[in-house]
Amino acid sequence: MPIRPFDDWAVGRTQSLPLSALKGAVIGIDASHYIQQHLVNQSTREALLGALGGFPFALRSNIEKELQALKNLNIGCVFVFNGLEFGKRDHRIQTQPASVRSFEQAWELYDQQQADQVVDAFSNAGTPPPETLFKFLTRILSQNGVSFMVAPYSAVAQLSYLARGSNPVVDAVYAPSEAFLFDLDKLVTRIETEPAQFTWLTKQTCQEELGRLSNEQFTEFLLLLGSSFLRPCPLFENPAFPGKLPNIRDALPMFNSAGRTALGMCAQYEEDRRMVEYQYVDRYKRAFMSVKHHVYMDIDGRVAPMEPETTSSDLHELIGQRLPEELYFYLSKGVLGPDVPNYLTLGEVRISLPLGAEDNDIYRQLVGETLTPIRTQSICLLANSLHRFYQTKEIQIRPWYDENSDQKINLKGIPSVKETIQSWKISSSQFPESVKKLQAPLGSFKFAVQSQSNSDFVPKSFATKETPALSAQEDIRANVMWRFLQLRGYVDDKHKLTTWGNCLEQALSSVDPADNLEDAIFIAIEMLRFDLLNTKNWFQSVSGGPMRGSEEDKTFNMLVSRVACIAKLQHKSIGYSGPLSRQLLCYRSLISEVRHALRNLIEVVLTGLLLSGDADRDRKDWTEMSIKLPFIDDNDCGLGIAVRTYLDDLPLQADPTSPEARAEVKSKGKEWFQHSESFTGNLDQAFKLWDAVYKTTQAAGKELKDAKLWDDANKWLSERR
Repeated sequence: MPIRPFDDWAVGRTQSLPLSALKGAVIGIDASHYIQQHLVNQSTREALLGALGGFPFALRSNIEKELQALKNLNIGCVFVFNGLEFGKRDHRIQTQPASVRSFEQAWELYDQQQADQVVDAFSNAGTPPPETLFKFLTRILSQNGVSFMVAPYSAVAQLSYLARGSNPVVDAVYAPSEAFLFDLDKLVTRIETEPAQFTWLTKQTCQEELGRLSNEQFTEFLLLLGSSFLRPCPLFENPAFPGKLPNIRDALPMFNSAGRTALGMCAQYEEDRRMVEYQYVDRYKRAFMSVKHHVYMDIDGRVAPMEPETTSSDLHELIGQRLPEELYFYLSKGVLGPDVPNYLTLGEVRISLPLGAEDNDIYRQLVGETLTPIRTQSICLLANSLHRFYQTKEIQIRPWYDENSDQKINLKGIPSVKETIQSWKISSSQFPESVKKLQAPLGSFKFAVQSQSNSDFVPKSFATKETPALSAQEDIRANVMWRFLQLRGYVDDKHKLTTWGNCLEQALSSVDPADNLEDAIFIAIEMLRFDLLNTKNWFQSVSGGPMRGSEEDKTFNMLVSRVACIAKLQHKSIGYSGPLSRQLLCYRSLISEVRHALRNLIEVVLTGLLLSGDADRDRKDWTEMSIKLPFIDDNDCGLGIAVRTYLDDLPLQADPTSPEARAEVKSKGKEWFQHSESFTGNLDQAFKLWDAVYKTTQAAGKELKDAKLWDDANKWLSERR
């Protein structure tokens, strides 16, 4: 996280050199900072990202171009991602009020058809948190052979070790300014490939120009200015402009007058109302010690605090409850994300409202109640492989709309989740010949359900105590899928498909693997089970729904568009330009939350399998194994908008169901969506997903009440596709 007052002051105090000056060097890169630069940089930002959701269309291309430029100059890279949350956070992560106001203004302008102002307005509304793009970036890095690791906690602390340890791994650090808290001598502040140059800043220059501050004084002053470790000192705030960041011009004299010590300054104003209300002195001390003794992972994989000889016994109060080193290792390789371990170490599930999500009853119900059973499974399954301390914890659920919620997950009273799925440990060498002949790839959902439809397979699928550990990556992923499907109720404890399992099998059998719709089909079925895939008017207060035709036309258009929203718009590597829909953006938020919960669960299934010794752990394919698991791609609402736009234009034709009318409307697609790969190709993809989901609704029997609605909608769509 940048120390913004310091960054503003440091402008003009940096130096620039050609990138070629780093030839042969290795740069340690803070992944969050790197992503943020791409999201906000004028040449790479995508202004309508917040209005569409999902991943930026051009980001992959931009990153790969940059990585190749560095490779051509013989410059190595090691990316470091933030890991677990540490310490007691001052407050939950939430969207800034200014961003919310800009976002609302942007939609008002869009509804008023002020096209020339809309792009700038959305651009000013802010960007998604870099953490939402971590998996996206790790996949790019892995596929391009670029090294990365996830820090135990703070990425800048880990980068400091990599640069300053007994055997330095990196020659320079590209990170936000809070990296200076960890005694780095210099910091790369910007890297550009066009023109090929980098900008850097030395700590010595800063100390000199701040009045020759010592190393410790410099660290203390930076802490007071505000960072991820501590909010800005209330004394630096201007009462006339609450919430405005401090500036160094005003803060430095106050620091100097207190003897250039943070605690001295705090002592002078210890009775100040703002200092008392915020308990700033105590929080400052905790932050200072968190920096001094922050936890890192050494090159041998050991996790330890900095300056261990002076570390107190209550370090866990500053950083967080310690986890097994094996789990830190899986975190470092990207096998497991930080969410579920955070729930255990923090003892709470904090739920925030992201920008773009509508704060309404259905969204609150989904994130606050509906997804709790999946989160509970994830937390329990991970805790089952850890110390008993974690197995008996009580986890508070704290949504943004009810900070004092009494909703809890009491692990002590929940039977072992791990034991229910441990019988899955079958290697491909044990498969019956009929299963070996299945066309679906091993490790896919399709293979998982088709194998369980095989009567020869089921009796052989139960592991015994003598069953050896799994070794091949495909075997591990296949067993992860079976365990996951059992947890989600698609397979029972006798290893047979349930009604929903049969629905999934039929849906997957209706599409070609090349269509890449497995994840979307699974999520769609989960949305059906949660009663989230329907025609209920949850978002009437915002614009962007179907506008033309009869009420039936609008209702069925909404349903088909919502299904399409679950898949991704195929788009060129350039920022989006086309119609928007706030209703579909809101619906996309529901899909994204379901996908995220499923991704967390399947990562924990893999981690639990490894922690239990059910797989060979002497391997190097950790990252590859993780990125091949499903639900890594977040969805945008672009495909839903494409379908809604097409179906909404048909009623303007004399005969909306005629082949001529359909061809006429499809021909407009290039005009509406200038940079989509193929408008008709996108529609075809959406309708393939519809067919698979429709097949599910007709096979669900008593599990689904709306089968007739879906049948009517399918007949309606068949005349218009």
